[in-house]
Amino acid sequence: MESGKPAYRKLGTVSQQSVEDNNLKPGMATSGATLTELKPELSRGQTKLMFQQAYQQAQAYRESIPELERLSAAAAAWSVGASRQDELEDKQQPLAQIQKKIPNFVFAAFPQEIISRLDKLQFTQMRLVTLDSEANNFKDKVWNQQEKYPIEIRASHHPSGHERYGSRLVFVQDRDGEYKEFAMLEPRTGQLPIGTKAQCNIVPGETYTANATICVAGKQPVEFTIREISKFSHAGQTFNAEPVTLSIGTVPVPNEAVKIKLDGKTLGELDSDSVKQLQAFNYVKDGNQLNLKLTTITDSKENAFVIATSPNGNLLKINKINFYNFQGQTFNDENYRKATIEVPPSKTRDAVFLDGEPLGVLHFKKDKEALLELGVLNFGRLTPVQATLQSNFSTTVLKIDPQTVEYPEVWTKETQAFGTQSVNIEQQGMIEKTAPILHKIKERPTILFASASDKELGITQMAVDNHKIEAVTKWLRGQNIAIAQVPAEDVPLETKKGLAVFNLSNSSIPEPVFDAMTNKFGNVIEEKEQYQQKVCSLPDRPKHLKPPQPVVSTLSCQASPQTPQPPQPQTSTNEPQATPSQETQPIAIDHLRSWWRTANNLGKPQAYKERIAQIALEFKATGQLSPQALDAMQKDTVNRIAQISQKIVSVWGQPESDGTTRVQGKIYDVSFHPEQRSWAIAHKNGDVILSVQSGKIEINKVTKEILQTFEDVNSKLDEILEKNQKQATGLQR
Repeated sequence: MESGKPAYRKLGTVSQQSVEDNNLKPGMATSGATLTELKPELSRGQTKLMFQQAYQQAQAYRESIPELERLSAAAAAWSVGASRQDELEDKQQPLAQIQKKIPNFVFAAFPQEIISRLDKLQFTQMRLVTLDSEANNFKDKVWNQQEKYPIEIRASHHPSGHERYGSRLVFVQDRDGEYKEFAMLEPRTGQLPIGTKAQCNIVPGETYTANATICVAGKQPVEFTIREISKFSHAGQTFNAEPVTLSIGTVPVPNEAVKIKLDGKTLGELDSDSVKQLQAFNYVKDGNQLNLKLTTITDSKENAFVIATSPNGNLLKINKINFYNFQGQTFNDENYRKATIEVPPSKTRDAVFLDGEPLGVLHFKKDKEALLELGVLNFGRLTPVQATLQSNFSTTVLKIDPQTVEYPEVWTKETQAFGTQSVNIEQQGMIEKTAPILHKIKERPTILFASASDKELGITQMAVDNHKIEAVTKWLRGQNIAIAQVPAEDVPLETKKGLAVFNLSNSSIPEPVFDAMTNKFGNVIEEKEQYQQKVCSLPDRPKHLKPPQPVVSTLSCQASPQTPQPPQPQTSTNEPQATPSQETQPIAIDHLRSWWRTANNLGKPQAYKERIAQIALEFKATGQLSPQALDAMQKDTVNRIAQISQKIVSVWGQPESDGTTRVQGKIYDVSFHPEQRSWAIAHKNGDVILSVQSGKIEINKVTKEILQTFEDVNSKLDEILEKNQKQATGLQR
């Protein structure tokens, strides 16, 4: 209390859902409220864990469904979990009662089923409207429904205020080969990109009304409109100036709603599709009984419905179960129960019948007066009359042949085509003025870094602002420096911070240039922790919509004499010729590091090792290794292991009668026949690792791990030889 009045302290914010549920308004106060629970905000880790558990449950649900039924289950889940646009636009319902459903579960549980629907075009039927527009060049044309017509989707060129303004239009190719405007794609129908061409059938759309004309001798023809055709027995049927016998009168017509009752109480209303199922068996009659198992699919307040299963496996949908006697109740029946069909009493209306079934109703006063004057609209009885019946097509349907669809090379956005995006000139000017300042504030520093493994390969990493990639690339190439941009996915932290990473070949950087770089950007960071700490200190930058493509650049062919081109790796003609390794291990950057060390141990020239470093640069950028480089790497590996093996044999080898010298180790055995130029390495389990016969390699299973084992043995052998040499020197003294 303050000054005798209640004092309020800010506790938190109210969720939007609670605001809507309780109709809360600013300034409202309440007394007697009880604080039931205080909960801490969920941490990021807790949220991730909950999402992970939710995805696991969704996946478990998918796995519980037989594979052949998953596509149907995905469709059913989509029907339940996604909002129909007409539901969201229902003007009859209050806004608070409209539930916007989000189909996240469907995407989590059935991703493959959704993706499978993208294998071919799904929107093959598209509705066209504004057929009566003066812009329609084909008003009087009768379309052959069996013929395919070439069409093109174009952006509307009509001015603001025109009924076709800001829409996609369908142009049809006429006999002269010219595309002419036909109709407009309905906004809620399937859409194709502007510029798409295809072949399609043009067929009449659904009919909701029809015009009937009665001709009586000596009198003017009487024309009247029949409405609500889609609600009665002849829904979906079309009429093309057909002579028919109509029956007209003010009589009872069936009510739309057919209800299902349980024990005399109303459960809900039978869905229109389910009504048609029963009508096919002439079973929609008041009092008819059904044996059904009921399963609640959704129990939301407005959209609750159940699926009823008959003993024959037929399914019926019962809507509006929360509007009648079983409100809030859920069903999951294991046994069948008796249900009764209730057909509400018919409603007396001015109706038109065809073949004894209701066709539609009369609506316009002038039509009723004309029929009364003609003597065919009578209360309580139907009067037959001859008439001509013509359906009114307010829409036309395009049936696209998916095999003929040709998408445009460049897709056009609606904002570009229709100019619907407004530009604030004053705001745009302010943005342009402040752009240089903002750019300077947001610019990322350049960082030089080289790990121990990078040093072995002769590489320095350079992290730069990813808005400056083009300028940096141009400058480095101008200095004739060999570079390779690291793919963004390989450096996620740097990418998140707005940095792009380049690998630079040290041997290609002139010393004055390197000094200038370190003076401007600081010394090369050698500790990984220090480098990561510096990168982490930078603010995050929004991701690129289109990340820059990696840049790979080697030394220019027109290099100056001071920077000669490193030669391609070559091997001596006296060395054994390598065949591709029988080991199918994928090549990684570690293999190239091992290759560089192997070349160094073989005493290869500096230019050769620099070329390996450049190959490593290109590999880090592209993930690809040329066949020539792979062959050279394998040759060097074989030559090095042969070099070590000969050394081992010369020290520890035991000569045999056939001229072969053999060494038996703990893991590998080595044999060598100098005259035949044949030698072999085999594992103790009998597996031959390397076999050379007459200087030609027949078996090659050498890996970098095996080579490293021999390198370790070589180091120990050097230690032993050095120790023995020291002892021998001591004895001589």
